[in-house]
Amino acid sequence: MTELSATTSEVIDRWIDADPDPLTANHIETLRSDSEGFDRAFGQPLRFGTAGLRGKMGPGPGSMNRLVMRVAAKAIANQLIADGLAQKGIVIGYDARIQSDLYALDAARIFQSMSIECLLVDGPIPTPVLARLVASRASGAGLMVTASHNPRSDNGCKLYWSDGLQIRPPLDQKIQRLMDFRNLPRSNELAIPELVKKIEARVAISEYLGGVIERRAHSPEPLEFVYTPLCGVGAETFELAFAVAGLTPPIIVPSQREPDGTFPNLPFPNPEETGTLDEAFVTANHHNLDLILANDPDADRLGVAIRDKNKWRQLTGDEIGLLLCDFRSRETNGANRITASSIVSSDAVAALCKTRDIEHKRTLTGFKWIMLPVIEEPNKQWIFGYEEALGYSVNDLVLDKDGIAAAVEFVRMAAGLKSNGSGLIQRMDELALEIGVFESTQLNIRLQTDESESQMITLRSNLPESIGSETVTFMDDYLSHQGLGNSDLLVFSTNLGSRICIRPSGTESKIKIYIEVRDLNVSTTKDLAKARHQCRERLTAIANDISSWFN
Repeated sequence: MTELSATTSEVIDRWIDADPDPLTANHIETLRSDSEGFDRAFGQPLRFGTAGLRGKMGPGPGSMNRLVMRVAAKAIANQLIADGLAQKGIVIGYDARIQSDLYALDAARIFQSMSIECLLVDGPIPTPVLARLVASRASGAGLMVTASHNPRSDNGCKLYWSDGLQIRPPLDQKIQRLMDFRNLPRSNELAIPELVKKIEARVAISEYLGGVIERRAHSPEPLEFVYTPLCGVGAETFELAFAVAGLTPPIIVPSQREPDGTFPNLPFPNPEETGTLDEAFVTANHHNLDLILANDPDADRLGVAIRDKNKWRQLTGDEIGLLLCDFRSRETNGANRITASSIVSSDAVAALCKTRDIEHKRTLTGFKWIMLPVIEEPNKQWIFGYEEALGYSVNDLVLDKDGIAAAVEFVRMAAGLKSNGSGLIQRMDELALEIGVFESTQLNIRLQTDESESQMITLRSNLPESIGSETVTFMDDYLSHQGLGNSDLLVFSTNLGSRICIRPSGTESKIKIYIEVRDLNVSTTKDLAKARHQCRERLTAIANDISSWFN
């Protein structure tokens, strides 16, 4: 990346001259007499993380704004030209967050002005729809303007390349270095909006549905459920997907149906967060239903809640992953089947695949790695991939997580179990008897900006010999890993088979800690309750110990 190098006044003048947004330009003007504010805005430009470019909206290169989007688009365009992909072009989509439509149009105008074929979807769409467009149209790249499940104050973009996957090293670093904050693109240098080619959102959605969602010959019995898109863009595509699949249409939470980038009453529009599904619980109770599905705002994640003994229980990402993998393994056959999950996800899916003679790969965090076997091993039958953060792939037609296709499969599975006189809880018990009890939890240690790196350095200099009451028997530092590649990740194993993964978030200022304990010595249903209780006690002890490290 080209670093800023000029006096404060020159930097501010240059930025204001190029900033197309009066609000951020006016904010920059106030920084002439605010050195701390200037340092926040210009000290550390945004960088590509696990899921692309993402950050809090605000002024300057340290936040997400229209000028930063233009700088990023120019860098992407130059990389497309360098890779000989200009003629293959780029498709651009956006969600319903604040200014997402403006970011997308700004990017499209940059590409058009640099003679790169560009196709802009003319309305908000789910991320999986854009990911499908990249693959189905064999584009050179795809740009999705979204901050996914981040707070309402954030925005950003995900970038796919010509193989249909999210960008990976060293491509992300190449684009990062091309982001030039000294030669800022000005509005008069961009193509006029009328020159940007567009595709209707309904056409893009139709292409996704026709290519990804299938109607099977034998449909299960009807199963009613509640769905919430969390004020995101999922509702229309979700309803159409269930119609195409021949499944019972969802009952949608009325107050969260329409896209709304302010996310009223949803400070964290993430199905993982406590309280996010409260309105869905009210709707399900009103209709006396036992199943709730939720997408995050760009509909690439899937959350699930079920009624368990008259109480609502939100399934963890690992529980959903195990259920979906079980279903996909029973719905498919063949000796060349393959699955994948991230290193921070549960070992349960790997254990299940081992018992069923299905190849399973562990990858670094992110679907850019999880979906890589689809590209690298095309002769194998991809049946499932997942990460614990509610991300699932149930086909090889969208090379990213897809909360809509995963929802279709989940309802097919739940309806099938109901048809056979069973249910999700009973199925989870049966799986525990097959592979053992796996219990997991996650801690999120929220930090001040830029503290993640120093916290990881401190941890590496004071490695624990025990965690909770368990002895650390092995530690793997992925900064120097010879197998999967380098990543800022520490993995601890204990004498009782517990596994603890610690890494900084790729999109937010926090440390993420993944804890899993297991008991493989269960043989009867009677053993399950005791084994789960003991595992949860171990989870609590480990979590309490780790939390004390960061206090």
